[in-house]
Amino acid sequence: MRRFVQLFMIVLALGLVSSAGATPPGTNGRIAYSSARSANNPEIYSANADGSGERRLTWTADAEQSPSWSPDGTKVAYSHARANGWRIWVMNADGSDQKQLTQTDDFDSSDEIEPQWSPDGTQIAFASTRIDTYNVWVIKADGSGLRRITTFISTHPAWSPDGRQIAYVGPNAIGIVDADGSNPHSITGPGGWAGAPSWSPDGSRLAFYRNDAHGYPGELYLVNTDGSKETQLTTGGFNNAQPTWSPDGTQIVFQRSPHAPDPWHLWRIGADGLNEEQLTMAENYGPDWGTSQVVPETSPPDAPVIEIFSPEDGGMYHPLARPVAFYQCSSFVSYVVSCEGDVPVGQELNFSTSGAHTFTVRAVDLDGRTATKTVSYEVLDLEPPQSDLRTPSDGGSYELGADLTIDYSCSDPDGGGIALCDGSLPDGAPLDTSQAGTHRFSVIAVDNAGHMTQSIATYTIVDRRPPRIEIGSPSLRTYPIDTAASASYYCWSPGSVWIVSCTGTVPNGDRIPAASVGPHTFTVTATDANGKTTTSSVAYVVVYSFVGFDSPVDASGTITDARAGDAIALKFSLTGNQGLNVISKRTWQPASCADWTPAGTAVPADGKLSYSSSTDRYRDIVTTSSSWKGTCRVLRLDFADSTAQEVHVRFKK
Repeated sequence: MRRFVQLFMIVLALGLVSSAGATPPGTNGRIAYSSARSANNPEIYSANADGSGERRLTWTADAEQSPSWSPDGTKVAYSHARANGWRIWVMNADGSDQKQLTQTDDFDSSDEIEPQWSPDGTQIAFASTRIDTYNVWVIKADGSGLRRITTFISTHPAWSPDGRQIAYVGPNAIGIVDADGSNPHSITGPGGWAGAPSWSPDGSRLAFYRNDAHGYPGELYLVNTDGSKETQLTTGGFNNAQPTWSPDGTQIVFQRSPHAPDPWHLWRIGADGLNEEQLTMAENYGPDWGTSQVVPETSPPDAPVIEIFSPEDGGMYHPLARPVAFYQCSSFVSYVVSCEGDVPVGQELNFSTSGAHTFTVRAVDLDGRTATKTVSYEVLDLEPPQSDLRTPSDGGSYELGADLTIDYSCSDPDGGGIALCDGSLPDGAPLDTSQAGTHRFSVIAVDNAGHMTQSIATYTIVDRRPPRIEIGSPSLRTYPIDTAASASYYCWSPGSVWIVSCTGTVPNGDRIPAASVGPHTFTVTATDANGKTTTSSVAYVVVYSFVGFDSPVDASGTITDARAGDAIALKFSLTGNQGLNVISKRTWQPASCADWTPAGTAVPADGKLSYSSSTDRYRDIVTTSSSWKGTCRVLRLDFADSTAQEVHVRFKK
């Protein structure tokens, strides 16, 4: 099934300006881009820098997008959707000589996207899922020398002007890696998700976009290649994406939508953020600005176009396989009235006879034009080779998150040699141990005579993560002394492992320790059947249970008409006899009689504390000065539990 995905996957710029280098300013030529205006099927177009002279370059039933100009402006690399995934193709600037660059089989469901030419035109970088997830890869322009650059999630590669570095889009930021795969590092900081970097021709800056609060592409930004001086380029709240520098470095072409996911259109803006201009009115996206000055003369194909997806041309098939015929016929100038293969679409292919076979499809359009296409394939003869699957092993057990490398090999007992040794993942790749449970891994071996065998290992990923602890009580910051609050906690295992012990400072349900004032810590320790142990603690403070001052202190905490020079008797309860060291400090401070704001420096006060068990009351006799007549003062008592109480005192004149 053909897949169409607008590839907004991101990458970042490269390194410092000194390492990225610079290239002489180029000549602004044509802009290549994608458009799904024809039957909602993305095709490649090119136009002059002002939007004029538009030409369609591809005319297939598949989807094509992400065009990239070669440095000399003679070729365009792009992503082409095949039956099971995207592939990297290359064509001339006029759309002729279209051919697949990467030698990836159609039955391989991995994707290859976002190609970009190296500055010297000898290599093409792209993102591919050929090993599990998206990584950056590089291949020579003649299709040889495929090599992997990154081993972590990364997309949207962008070469530095001197070809020494490649920018990419990582999971959380735009990064830069040396062209040999070394020294990967991020350069964008916090903010909306950053994507689609483009290197300025002088190698000093990167253009990119950040997502808005709704998760759609937002404004365009510029940043130095060392991550400094990030500045916003566009304004207005539109959805902007896929910025690309002009060859002379003075302008940036990008795609804009008034309100995503509405259609995209091409715009350009000066590198200084001025002179925004819309280039196209049709729905276009994924631009790349090249140096070609030639307006190509293109024409659609006349005869019907035939595409055969199954059987695959050059494919090798097991005689017990049961694939069905799958092909389609189309025309860009007429209607197809007949599209017939050796067997109808959806019918099983005949693999009863081994050896070489051909499959032919014939098409006729309404005007009588005909086309024929034939593919060749081979049905294998059976005499199985041997495979040795060491990791993962059949019946093996591995810990969740373990760092394991897939290890297998194939051999041919009769010495004929191995033509194919292919597993669920390549030999030497990391084994995914991120999910607990039972898993399967298979290896297929094919020898040079076409004999095939398959080995399957069933293995288990065991979750041995330590237990978790949830403490419900104590949950408050402070508790009164001798509180009746009880401890509440429980222990559990994220991997459903038996919890053999769950022990707290006191047993679950008992009163929490609060016999003395001051800071306390409550600790719970959990141990599971695997011997994994976890400890969790919470802190709280125990304070006196202060009930309040008795008369002569009123409900507002004030003593009125106090006699200066007479001692003041303060009576209060701490809910029981807590000893005579409960007060650590006493102070008097002059205050405004209007609003009790401080009017002077606090000075120590003298007092004598006693306790009556019959009334459960403390009595603190605090001295005053006769010179305080007609003034107002604040009496502060600091308690040993780090709390304090204040009384407002008005003295008679």
